[in-house]
Amino acid sequence: MKFANHYLLASILLVFFIGPVAFDYGLLSIVNLEILFLLILIFSIFLHQHDTKLFKVTVVSLIIILINILFFDNNQSVSQYFLKILIVSITIVELFKEIFKTKIIDSHIISSAISIYVLVGIFWYLLFMFLLMIDPDSFDIRNFNPEMVSIDMIYFSFTTLTTLGYGDITPVSYTAKMWSITEAMIGVMFLAVMISRVVSLFGSKKKN
Repeated sequence: MKFANHYLLASILLVFFIGPVAFDYGLLSIVNLEILFLLILIFSIFLHQHDTKLFKVTVVSLIIILINILFFDNNQSVSQYFLKILIVSITIVELFKEIFKTKIIDSHIISSAISIYVLVGIFWYLLFMFLLMIDPDSFDIRNFNPEMVSIDMIYFSFTTLTTLGYGDITPVSYTAKMWSITEAMIGVMFLAVMISRVVSLFGSKKKN
């Protein structure tokens, strides 16, 4: 499981740093970027205890997503977003468990903390996409392009998570507004919790 933390973080960096650059220069399409995004979900699987029901549910969900993308339709559906939200949620919970069980700070814990923060942003991106499929008018996107909406929502999710908020994408519906506020609050609280956890571990280490 420890090495899986590093693989998950590496796949996240690949998708979020190299993927967009390749997309901007025409080396990747939206479909390729989506398939690349599946790396995050695949490496998420390895973080679970293999004898648990959650692991089985996650594996089944990922198989359904892969079959649908590879053999039926590359376009996303409400059910696909729901399954992705489920996988990412379970992964976040598993990583949180590891962080709060540990007694020492090492590279694996740092990887887990970074991964959680990015996965929270991914979770809300998926949730916003889920909302857009149900209510297409829930967001006002400047220079809207239907083919770019997934990238726009990733961008919106992380600018909201970091409380940056450039204002070029605006939540319109009440649900979108409340979810955006909730993500911003979670982003701030996560950093506060992680910092307090690290400080407490360093404090207990010094006492010993």
